[in-house]
Amino acid sequence: MDKFYELIHHNKLDAGAIAPELMIVATFLMALIYDLTVPALPGKDRKSTGWLCVIGLLMALWLNFKQHYFFLSSGSGHVAQHVFSNMIVYDHFGTAFKTIVLIGTLISVLGALNAKELYGKNHGEFYLLLLSVCLGGMFLSCASNLLMLYLSLEALSVISYAMAGYLRRDRKSAEAGIKYVIYGAMASGIMIYGMSYLYGLTGTLDLYGDGYGGVAKGIRELEAGGTPAAGLIVVLALVFVGFLYKVAAVPFHYWSPDVYEGSPTIAAGFFSVVPKAAGFAGLIRVALAFFPPGGYEGSKSVLNAMNLENVLVWLSVATMCLGNLAALAQTNAKRMLAYSSIAHAGYMLAALTALRDFDGPAAILFYLGVYLFMNLGAFLVLVAMENIFGGTDLRHLRGAIKREPLLSVALCVFLFSLTGLPPLAGFMGKWYIMVQLGQAGRFGMVAWIGFNSVVSLYYYMLLAKAVAIDPPVEGVEPQGRSPLLYNLVALANCAALLLLFVYSEPVIQICRAAFVKMGV
Repeated sequence: MDKFYELIHHNKLDAGAIAPELMIVATFLMALIYDLTVPALPGKDRKSTGWLCVIGLLMALWLNFKQHYFFLSSGSGHVAQHVFSNMIVYDHFGTAFKTIVLIGTLISVLGALNAKELYGKNHGEFYLLLLSVCLGGMFLSCASNLLMLYLSLEALSVISYAMAGYLRRDRKSAEAGIKYVIYGAMASGIMIYGMSYLYGLTGTLDLYGDGYGGVAKGIRELEAGGTPAAGLIVVLALVFVGFLYKVAAVPFHYWSPDVYEGSPTIAAGFFSVVPKAAGFAGLIRVALAFFPPGGYEGSKSVLNAMNLENVLVWLSVATMCLGNLAALAQTNAKRMLAYSSIAHAGYMLAALTALRDFDGPAAILFYLGVYLFMNLGAFLVLVAMENIFGGTDLRHLRGAIKREPLLSVALCVFLFSLTGLPPLAGFMGKWYIMVQLGQAGRFGMVAWIGFNSVVSLYYYMLLAKAVAIDPPVEGVEPQGRSPLLYNLVALANCAALLLLFVYSEPVIQICRAAFVKMGV
């Protein structure tokens, strides 16, 4: 009993490390009670619940920035803390990824406030679903135990299934929800199967123990004791499947286009950023724990960072090529951006092929920050245009600039940035990845990114041409105007892309610090 009370006492002391998560929990509970007890104002359709969530997210962001400032101001000292019985690590890496998750959720809540396709469908519940996925993503970003990683990934995924099928009377939305569940359950089952084998082999689920990790240390001891490397490779591959599924990497990408097309548009934009960012956080943390930079390089073991990088080369090339080539044939903007999202996952996986230097993973963090504003901004504009023109097919969007000039120009800015054209931050994101690949001697990967960027230019400009140059299609009658909120958020995203281009170097240094001060 004394040990139980001692554990409770330690958990109370550790609570400060998860202050942003606790704020999200408190916001969720308050929004839930408010939504259930307070009648909706006439014509407002639960927007007040959404604004309550916005306030809670801003407070969580403030708490997270306080933690972020603590790590930035701590100098070169190692200040990471392992809390809650080593289930969570409180470090600069986690706070950096949680910033992306929180900002992505905030933009998504603002986008959902005026999304007409959500009206009359228990609109308040949608904000609560967004908060739930956000909470799962935050815990996934700072999990230091394989069981905690799995639970966080499932918390994030299960709620995402409900969001995909949120439009219950829409056939495509129902199809999206079912497909998401089936593929997600398969990936989840494979992942937990691999983790159970790891636990049986090593006797621990902790990523971090002495040196570079409890599980990784156990694997090295097994290999040194004569355990066949092939069997260990299979077990680790099973573990990585869940993360590759979440970031929509080939060959675990099949769910993405149908889910994005059938989901509410703002949910599709949310899926493209928040779960993907959290998935990359988990993938990077596991990869760096199992295959530490500079560790085991001289070993004859097949379980070293160099061999993982070689596998990631093929995965990244296949992912970026399939995503861009498949996007060329799309006539629906949501489906086009779904394949585009697959391609961008390939670019980020390419950066992970420079695993032996912290600059490779740091390039992923910087790219995710840029991707947050350009891709979620594009989906936000699609939400506004869907409200006005009744769809997201290219024929619906033709001539949109005559009706909504500001949003149309903003969409073109986001598309230029997604392509990687200066003077926008998308260019700096790709440039930073290519620089790190060049320094690692992977010039072939640099060429593949350049080739795929040229391919992507065609379909991005096809969408921009439909919006800004093509004449409107007869029979597509605009309904109303876009609310001021969408215009302001779109302008803020454009400004962020310009600022991240001009001031990219300070942000890159912050991203590098996130990995130098990582809890390993």
